Amino acid sequence: MAYIITVEEATRGLFAAWFMFVRDKRAAMLLENTYLAAVKSYWAALIVLPLYMIGTTIEFLNPSDDVRNFAVLAGEAGLFNATVAEFCIFVLCWFVAWPLVLDRITPYLGTCDGNFFRYIAAYNWMRVTYVLVGLLFVTLHFAGLVPPHAAEAVALTVLLVLWSYHWFVLRHALGVNSGMAALLVAVEFMFVTTIKAVILATAL
Repeated sequence: MAYIITVEEATRGLFAAWFMFVRDKRAAMLLENTYLAAVKSYWAALIVLPLYMIGTTIEFLNPSDDVRNFAVLAGEAGLFNATVAEFCIFVLCWFVAWPLVLDRITPYLGTCDGNFFRYIAAYNWMRVTYVLVGLLFVTLHFAGLVPPHAAEAVALTVLLVLWSYHWFVLRHALGVNSGMAALLVAVEFMFVTTIKAVILATAL
């Protein structure tokens, strides 16, 4: 029962993620720098899962030549393979990939090693905001409110916003300097992108 999250803890995590999104430097301090806080933050995945499924369903109902989405993958690999691939991406990218890599990196980053658990908690709650922003883009695209010729530019803008968000979280939850935060954002993106590419290639 120690790992069961309370409504108060979940609310605090969501508020911390939102305030970091609007660049409140104090927001990271809402999250405890403990192993238990980091473990409990993985409940964010269950909070996000319905939103993730809604976004995937919208993509499936909205094949697009402008932005590669789930409908394109389902058309190429079949619905079953596409669904399994998306599930594997969700599980591996959330629960396994980046936290394990960062666990190996932080001992070489100086004093930030002591903030590892706070950062993992912040990273997990941050991804709730990631999914909400992504769902907003998918919904607007599906509704035709994003012009087809501008879809890629808007998607890139969303990506830049999310990168800057992660950079801020690294700066104030992990405690690294600006340059190192930018490098870690790039490493995380490339690592997660590689995992997705391998899984999608397997599905095809």
